[in-house]
Amino acid sequence: MEKNNISVILPVHSLNKETKTLLYNAIKSVLTQNVRPETLIIVAPKNSDVVKHVKTIDFGDYSNSVVIAENDGATDFASQINYGVSECKTEWFSILELDDEYSNIWFKNVIEYRAAHTNVDIFMPIVIDVNENNEFIGFTNEAVWAQSFSDELGILDNNALLAYQNFNIDGFVMKKSMYEEFGGFKPSIKLTFITEFLLRMTFKDARVMIIPRFGYKHVNQRKDSLFASYKETIDPVEARWWLATAKKEYYFTKDRNITYDSQS
Repeated sequence: MEKNNISVILPVHSLNKETKTLLYNAIKSVLTQNVRPETLIIVAPKNSDVVKHVKTIDFGDYSNSVVIAENDGATDFASQINYGVSECKTEWFSILELDDEYSNIWFKNVIEYRAAHTNVDIFMPIVIDVNENNEFIGFTNEAVWAQSFSDELGILDNNALLAYQNFNIDGFVMKKSMYEEFGGFKPSIKLTFITEFLLRMTFKDARVMIIPRFGYKHVNQRKDSLFASYKETIDPVEARWWLATAKKEYYFTKDRNITYDSQS
């Protein structure tokens, strides 16, 4: 099996009957790749039921490539990814959410584009968004292939991001060294941490390319997902505040203590 020097980081904070099935499908999408990643790193709270469940999963001939990284610190999404990256031994890594799936040719496509575009630091898929019933909603990340959207066709740049924030980093393949150098995800940023991260990367001249192929299926409206919880607890005023905060904070590499003040 051809190797691609990529690890997949799969954060799992908690599980129920439904998400156990979704997790199985997510893992299956790794196992059925035309070119499998070298390592699957499952990040889970230390000594948790998640760890116990993952240890019961049959990974077949891929079992020696699976690492269970038990996180005894914060278990929010950003912190779990940051911890997973710290445990990553490959040059590149990707992010998979437990309710999502890769296209089975995604890593094969990444290898081909990486060979042809050696100056690119982050490769992102065109994402197919579906609802909980697996019904099609739309596409994400495809805007960079529209004429005059960004300065360079297919490349996501800072100016385009400041005008249009609808981009999804799930499934991306990125250089670990750049992620660490520029600070990783900021746990202090709520709701808009993806926007802040991409603004920071492009501001620091990372080259972000959207591969013009469907590479990732994202469940966009699952009722107990992270963003569903944000929708339930964050009102429009606070949502606008977090967007404005993302546009201010991306200049800073290191995470800073940020709190929402409804009076501000």
